[in-house]
Amino acid sequence: MSKKSHQNKSFDYSKFTARFGCGFLVGILIAGGVGILYSAQTITGLLAVWIIFAIVCGLLSAIFGDKFWHNIIRWF
Repeated sequence: MSKKSHQNKSFDYSKFTARFGCGFLVGILIAGGVGILYSAQTITGLLAVWIIFAIVCGLLSAIFGDKFWHNIIRWF
């Protein structure tokens, strides 16, 4: 097993963090739009939607990477 193939299989925390952070921010923006569109009744409900959307989008972005971003762009 060569060094190059071993390096490709290692987990890259910086890439995971960057993708999760960008997905998290996009999740907050999408949640804001959803909250306004469906007229959230309480601040607590709006915060719950923000947190759920942000975490889900962050994890999807970190797991699927470029596929997630292509689908988000296609969705809009």
